Amino acid sequence: MLAQKTRYAIRAMQHLADRYGEGPIQLAEIAAAQNIPAKFLTVILSELTRAGLVDSQRGKDGGYWLAIAPLDITYGDLIRHMRGSLALVPCASRYAHETCKNCVAEADCRLRALMLQTRDAMADLLDGIRLSDAIELAPSAEVALDEGVTTHDAMVASNPAG
Repeated sequence: MLAQKTRYAIRAMQHLADRYGEGPIQLAEIAAAQNIPAKFLTVILSELTRAGLVDSQRGKDGGYWLAIAPLDITYGDLIRHMRGSLALVPCASRYAHETCKNCVAEADCRLRALMLQTRDAMADLLDGIRLSDAIELAPSAEVALDEGVTTHDAMVASNPAG
């Protein structure tokens, strides 16, 4: 499950992607549009700025904007930045591996084997969807996903013009 902070970060990044190239977007606008507490959003945007994903400018005409084109930011990147890993258990993390406490040896753990497969499948999916691809899935796309249609196919079906 994604933490609230990660969900807020994704929504803020989607908002900035929607407005990419328009200049600084004020924090109050992002907070109101995405229903994110302003103080919490300040912390999140500061983290994203330190990570090089967002730029900011202070002052009356200041605000935030994407430092990188939405085409170059994947949902996998965002989740890894906010959570540290896509893995559901620490022993299955590729970049933040830790041995699980109170567990059997990793080589003998069937749960770890399952979680490695899960992590790889999730990484394939999330690393293939960019902010520019799927800012928001339409309800018809969600139904198609439940029926086994790929994310790309569902987005095309929900927006035939684009």
